[in-house]
Amino acid sequence: MTCFVGSAGVRDSYDVVVVGAGVAGCCCARELARYDLDVLVLEAGDDIACGATRANSGIVHGGYDPEPGTAKARYNVAGSKLFPRWADELGFAYVHNESLVVGFGDEDEAALAGLLERGRANGVEGLSIISGDEARELEPALSPEVTCALRVSTGAICDPYEVAFASLENAVENGVSVAFDARVSRLAREGEGFSVTLVDGKVICARAVVNAAGVHSDELHNQLSARKLHITPVRGEYNLYDNSLETHFSRTVFQVPTAAGKGVLVSPTVHDNLFVGPSAVAQDDKDALATTAEGLAAVVAGAKRTWPGASMRGVITNFTGVRAKGDTHDFVIGEPDDVSGLFDIACLESPGLSSAPAIGVDIAARVAARLGAGERAGFEPRREPRRRLRHMDAEQRAEAVAADSAWGHVICRCNEVSEAEVVRELHGTLPALCLDAIKWRTAATMGRCHGGFCTPELIRIIARETGLRPSELEKRDRGSWMVSRERPDYVELAQAEGNASQVDGVSCEREDSASVAGPYDVVVVGGGAAGMAAAAAARDAGAARVLLADRETTLGGIMRQCVHNGFGLKRFSEELSGPEFAVREAARLDGVEVWPGTSVLGIERAHGTGGADGASALRALELVRPEGACRVLARAVVLATGSRERGFGALGIAGDRPSGIYTAGSAQALINLQGCLPGKRAVILGSGDIGLIMARRMTLEGMEVEGVYELLAHPSGLRRNIVQCLDDFQIPLHLSHTVVATHGRTRLESVDIAEVDPATRRPIPGTEVNVECDTLVLSCGLIPENELAREAGVELCGGTGGAVVDELLATSVPGIFACGNALHVHDLADLATGEGDVAGASAAAWAASVAAGEARADGVHRIPVRQGEGVGAVVPQLVREDEGGAVALTFRPGRVAQNVVIEAVAVAADGTEVSLKSRRARVAVPAEMERLEVSVAGLAAPDHLEVRMVDAPVREATAVGTPALKGGE
Repeated sequence: MTCFVGSAGVRDSYDVVVVGAGVAGCCCARELARYDLDVLVLEAGDDIACGATRANSGIVHGGYDPEPGTAKARYNVAGSKLFPRWADELGFAYVHNESLVVGFGDEDEAALAGLLERGRANGVEGLSIISGDEARELEPALSPEVTCALRVSTGAICDPYEVAFASLENAVENGVSVAFDARVSRLAREGEGFSVTLVDGKVICARAVVNAAGVHSDELHNQLSARKLHITPVRGEYNLYDNSLETHFSRTVFQVPTAAGKGVLVSPTVHDNLFVGPSAVAQDDKDALATTAEGLAAVVAGAKRTWPGASMRGVITNFTGVRAKGDTHDFVIGEPDDVSGLFDIACLESPGLSSAPAIGVDIAARVAARLGAGERAGFEPRREPRRRLRHMDAEQRAEAVAADSAWGHVICRCNEVSEAEVVRELHGTLPALCLDAIKWRTAATMGRCHGGFCTPELIRIIARETGLRPSELEKRDRGSWMVSRERPDYVELAQAEGNASQVDGVSCEREDSASVAGPYDVVVVGGGAAGMAAAAAARDAGAARVLLADRETTLGGIMRQCVHNGFGLKRFSEELSGPEFAVREAARLDGVEVWPGTSVLGIERAHGTGGADGASALRALELVRPEGACRVLARAVVLATGSRERGFGALGIAGDRPSGIYTAGSAQALINLQGCLPGKRAVILGSGDIGLIMARRMTLEGMEVEGVYELLAHPSGLRRNIVQCLDDFQIPLHLSHTVVATHGRTRLESVDIAEVDPATRRPIPGTEVNVECDTLVLSCGLIPENELAREAGVELCGGTGGAVVDELLATSVPGIFACGNALHVHDLADLATGEGDVAGASAAAWAASVAAGEARADGVHRIPVRQGEGVGAVVPQLVREDEGGAVALTFRPGRVAQNVVIEAVAVAADGTEVSLKSRRARVAVPAEMERLEVSVAGLAAPDHLEVRMVDAPVREATAVGTPALKGGE
């Protein structure tokens, strides 16, 4: 065995001990494996790269910045040249994207000229100074204030964790041993060698020691050498954006560097995200990784100079890295003159990542020379690159699923991570020992939902594969437990899971193979309330061949985990629980082909179909499921993909990143679907309905709920849930309060809560109080899940986050329809199913016209529907001018109001209005959707329709050529 946890199994002596499995230690281990040496890597954490490597910019610097003649200059240039070869041999992501150093005036231009000369002195090729206009031609989002730039053609980016992981895995494959959770407490001379003492008392003898302990490398060095080092930890904070952000930079963009560092940069990542950062703040604590509100604000402010559009919008997470800044302002590499055999890799601040391969080559050669070791016969420099589902083409997906059905089960929908990828890391050469190891190796939980969907599923897979109970699983470090308890038979149930999909007794047995001959009339994507309703409605409207594809192995969507009642009163005229409601809808699917456990990866127009306007084109859907990967053709598609919760990273909360932070839906899935309790004492942020319901559920399961805190001055959930879930259980609701910081390096220990100014919705400085808790549950709103729609070219509404549709729920792409929470977030599942009925019937009618060769752009003018005073976004956003029947306009009030009139009017181009419908409301709240049914029949070509909410009495509307259509109150 070459991978250990703690000191168990570790031998008493080795030729070389490498302390630290950051990128420098891992690169060094890989190069040491080339020699005939017995090597052990000791890592204090549960995974590799637990320090500066993990929270790193991922920039492979060209080498223009370091002072000529320094170790930084030498290793940076040499390391940068090694990166392409290492990427090829080890199979890690490396993108040669160039970089720009931008300036803002004559003084900066002079500084850039100095960098150009310095780079040339360091041997850097491909440097040139360009104008601001030339820079903006390369990067259009650059500030108009940029006047000049240094173009660095050798600049590149990588994933620092992947570089370290690939290097160490290759080292282990070539005979190197690794021990995790093996913190070194003491180094001492032992004859010609060293004794290395671990915190558990284990003593290991080594002929040579490589000190790659990051910010702690000075401490180990100073135990042996009189030539003392001093490292100042420097905190760098970052904001990472969603990869759907419209603004894009292809190059890494720096500002002219200062004494503090290379400043705030804007850069893409190899995973197609964009980030800004870092800050540079000296601190005393080497292990403190908490972000600060001030630091994150400073990062955005600094980035604005380069990218004026920088903001917190689109941020999916923030994080901190700590750099090891030495007093000499240079790397400390090699043996101190008073301790032969101790090889330092210390004070490795920027450009440490760029330098790591060259440092590894150099240190390994020096160690081998010191110990008289020759090259190892049979060293294999190449490592099999990791296959990723998201990077496969259709043929590769089909081959992968045919070989192993786990490739067809998508666990992480944001990053398209399959079960096979997770299982591979649990049983790999360097097995994943904590949840964050899975995250960094597969990208599961790294997407926009921040693990809200996939965390419970990952916990189940880990239990099944390793026998580890959920309460034994840790997020990252010792003490970062994920759940406080689980049902006694959890592991046994996970290991005994079957092949059938089921909805509380409604079986949806998987087919042995996909049947894809010929096009479907309608394909519905999503098997929640709206999706099931749409599929049944399409069949009822005459669609002969309807396919319902759902990513979950069990139909029902979010209703599967909503064990409370309150469903069905409008739909079935009786009160049902969520699973009961799902059973009722599933029972209506006779004649519909159902594919559970199926993920739709993309939708596009099928080549060679449709006329010049594309209206009659078939839609091609790329699907993957355990039975196989395939391409399905459809005459019409209904998107019922539901919504996701706003994750912790999108809230901009500063502080630590411990375990114990869950979205309300994730906590609900853990309790109701998995039988796990997320913690012992909870604070709930946000008063959305699911958060209110979870306050009651956690209380009933024995947790203490300290309180619910709401940013707004009014509750976000339904009044009945406040009474039944909070008041009845004496759980306090604090309006105009929010969480501003989290504390706890392993498990959450407390949160800081501040009062909020209702006018600005910003925390009030000086009002913070600390509240002890081990669990933070987030109920901060839902966002329509529309990645498929966006990629298919569907126009999205900024107000709802869903598609722009007409009254038939047709989107801007002919043949694609949308409904349910994917369209706009509903307060009742019953209403979502009503939308499904409309979308399904509309899709069936479209499919019939395609089959008959009659589908075409109809040329009918669509009247825009706008939100007026006092209301949120309105659905539909368009109404066909020839629509003769009633059209339901759905919206949420924009404020809490009493004694108001809700009205819809038709507005002419000259501003005159016709009243379409109005009614009084004694109370209107944003938590409850409102609805007006109107008719546009007989209207004389209005410019737009407008819905508004005004204080009583009703405004009088002026006719515009046709009589007003009087509405009831």
